Amino acid sequence: MPTAPQAPPAELCAADSGPVSLHARDVVFDFSQSPLEWIPGEAVASHTISALNLMLPVGEKMFVEIFGRALPHIKDEQLRQDVIGFIGQEQIHASTHDHALSEFFVNHGIDVAAFTASCESFLEVLRTQLDRLSAEAEYRIVVFGVGMIAGLEHFTATGGDWLLNHDFEKYGADPVITDMFRWHGAEEVEHRSVAYDLARHLGVSRGTLVAQYIAMTGAVLSGLVVGGALITKGDPRVPNVGPITALRLATKAMNSGSLFSWKMIGSAFRAYLRPDFTPESIGSTAQAVAYLAKSPAAKAASHA
Repeated sequence: MPTAPQAPPAELCAADSGPVSLHARDVVFDFSQSPLEWIPGEAVASHTISALNLMLPVGEKMFVEIFGRALPHIKDEQLRQDVIGFIGQEQIHASTHDHALSEFFVNHGIDVAAFTASCESFLEVLRTQLDRLSAEAEYRIVVFGVGMIAGLEHFTATGGDWLLNHDFEKYGADPVITDMFRWHGAEEVEHRSVAYDLARHLGVSRGTLVAQYIAMTGAVLSGLVVGGALITKGDPRVPNVGPITALRLATKAMNSGSLFSWKMIGSAFRAYLRPDFTPESIGSTAQAVAYLAKSPAAKAASHA
């Protein structure tokens, strides 16, 4: 079994590393030996975090679509390069979580075919409808989408920081799944400013960004609860669990420390609403880059 990845030493996290050149990193994950309950004794925590595999691919493919259409409107060259790096990272994220859907869940008898088909149908409709719009109308939709993505990226950066610092080893978590989420979380911290900076560059006001973030909060949390309940229902050891019961059990897992807490979610919510908010206030680029340099999946890809 692969060695469990460890969080970066404290000395690597003490100071930020400053600006970095964003780029996609190839990764190789083998989920064949990863159990469905990848945090032993913590089925609901396992399945709630695993619900990200259901939510992320469609979101990240949408990010790539919207940001790709935003590129011609970017006047700042450094921001343009950051957006290109962001797009590359999101493409790898989407393909990795698609791989988890097609291998990890299928290996454990959880049928996600209908879910993935509906996601792909949604993306195709999005592309088709955008192509039919006038240039002016497409631009307005793209700017609106970038603002929404800025709010979503605050969630992912906050979650990424938690994933990097949570002591999964204390709970005996599966090293491959742990590495997948930490690798992804590290890149979310690394590129946490891009969507927000792009939204501001395109003229999205702070008030609009706040309103969009509030609107997305319920959608993200609902997706985690419903997705976690779907996976939990497919686990024969935890039968007959609906969204309400899943939410209650998830709260219990939060209280035990095996899952991110309501306090963390609330703190992130308040942070985004502050007039002086900046994405750089979330997490540490130095810590993220340090983990990405030692991620077993990234190392495996470099030697493939």
